[in-house]
Amino acid sequence: MNKITLIALALMASATSFAQTTLWNGEDKELGTSNTGVWDRCAPEVVENPSKAGVNTSDKCLKFTITGTDWNNGNTAFGLPTGTSFSSKRLSLKIKKDDNTNVRVELTFKEGENNVYKKVAAWYDGAGEWRTLYFDFSTNNASDAPTEIAIYPTTDNVDGEKVVYVDDIQIEDLPKVGDTNLADVAGGSLTGNIKLSGAWLKGECQNADGEWQKVEYDDFKTLNSKLSTNVTSVDMRGTVTKNVDIAQFFKNPNTIVYADAAYEHANVVVGGKAANVVLTDANAFAIPENFTAASVKLTRAMREDINSFVLPFWVNPDELGATELATYYKKSEGNNVTFVKKDMTIGVDANVPFITCDVAADKAGDNMTLNFADKGFVATPTEFDGAFKGVYAPQSAKGFYGIDTDGNLHKGGDGATINAFHAYYQPAGSAEAPANISFVNETTGISAVTTTSTSANGAVYDLSGRRVAASLAAAKLAKGIYVVNGKKVAVK
Repeated sequence: MNKITLIALALMASATSFAQTTLWNGEDKELGTSNTGVWDRCAPEVVENPSKAGVNTSDKCLKFTITGTDWNNGNTAFGLPTGTSFSSKRLSLKIKKDDNTNVRVELTFKEGENNVYKKVAAWYDGAGEWRTLYFDFSTNNASDAPTEIAIYPTTDNVDGEKVVYVDDIQIEDLPKVGDTNLADVAGGSLTGNIKLSGAWLKGECQNADGEWQKVEYDDFKTLNSKLSTNVTSVDMRGTVTKNVDIAQFFKNPNTIVYADAAYEHANVVVGGKAANVVLTDANAFAIPENFTAASVKLTRAMREDINSFVLPFWVNPDELGATELATYYKKSEGNNVTFVKKDMTIGVDANVPFITCDVAADKAGDNMTLNFADKGFVATPTEFDGAFKGVYAPQSAKGFYGIDTDGNLHKGGDGATINAFHAYYQPAGSAEAPANISFVNETTGISAVTTTSTSANGAVYDLSGRRVAASLAAAKLAKGIYVVNGKKVAVK
């Protein structure tokens, strides 16, 4: 690049202070002052934005008039301050012109006493409207300290004069996961809830140093290679994005993506709301903050009668095809674990482990899809209090006590597993292992009361959960209602 007169050198923000390094914009840069690096080439002017819509709503922008494609008549140029960081190798700008052509950016780097020029072109298809173009210099050995930049708004011959507007010339920040550059993250190492920052881009341009060669860049595909199947949420709010490939976030199908814009995919939360959420008990789930969902689908195994559950939202029995739901009460006398049945209208709150009772036959199966509407998801707790614990990630169940469909508890051995959205019982320390479950404080009107039968087996409890007899046959009980094997019976 042959240098004309440098009007003034830009005093620009460093890349370490901002997500992007602004090389020029019309809002706070003027010609002929100490905060601009625009050269006196092609009649540059700071003017009112002629089209404040869509991509660029700024009040001001840079206008210049080209009469050819050579270095003197076909480009605008800038001087860059010493130490300008270009570690991301990505540059973007907004441009508006009448014809659709390639736009070429040329950066100058110092190598000793010599200048080295690196050129990248990107296609403009705006036909008179503002467009943001991205230029990736990662394939042409561009160094980290450019000194000058030239923008050629066309690589075609120019007849007469053409007016071109540019704005928001930026060096993009590196894409990061947390505080780590994406390139430095080990493959398959990401897990749990992750936060993205910087510029996340997908597209193509042309390395124009010699024979043009297509350059493809895809930060989303690269991120996918860094994800494990245990990533449960991705927060991409506040990132700079281009052509987001939303499907790349879902190596774990239960992943929840917090975004600034809606995408055609389940599990995307925008402004605290998701259109639809699709979950499976075969993968991990966890969220760092609340949101609402208009539609929810959960796939998991369902048995008739008793199933263990934990869900990130409130639920009632009808939604699970059950007659009743019950939450953990305590370990009672006689080697039983007691549960409290919940009123149909009260249901069970988010993140509270519970069991179902009497699930309808048409709701039972190995891979049932449960449907919910208008649910409020609540952030996942780090741990569960009490002896009955929820599970939000598939894991080994060795030593855990699961509940079978008849209400009996079984200790998991080698090879036993438990899926997400289930629950298990775990006695404290060396406490006696329970054998089965029973119910206390059942809500009136939910379950039927049966007449006393002295042939009924099982310990007898009053409605406060206290054991009053080993069995009905052996007891002389006062008139009233008792609980035997999880069912109410009336003694007359």
